[in-house]
Amino acid sequence: MNTKTLALAVTLALTACTHPADVSRPLTEVGDKNAHFAIKETPTGFSVDVKYSRYQFVPEAGALLDACRSLVTSRAYDEAKARGREIEPIDKQTIRVSTGRNIIKARTACRAFAEAKWKR
Repeated sequence: MNTKTLALAVTLALTACTHPADVSRPLTEVGDKNAHFAIKETPTGFSVDVKYSRYQFVPEAGALLDACRSLVTSRAYDEAKARGREIEPIDKQTIRVSTGRNIIKARTACRAFAEAKWKR
């Protein structure tokens, strides 16, 4: 292997590295550039809409679905805590979620939606 090829391989390996997000703060403060959240009031609580995408050389739709469900659930509990109220447990089966893939950019995306209802 010549030095140019080795240098290119090392550069690619280093640029592919990522850093974990700071999970010590609520999702509203983290500022993850890959996740976008929308909260809307409902008569019985609020809804959470999450759009999330990330680079995946090898697509892993199952892992992305789990991440999207986790994000929408965590964001709902963080929002309830910020408002000083409790919500009913969010059943995984009630979360609407879908995925898509941009093969040109090698990004896999998901969108999740959940309704949070105030505890009585």
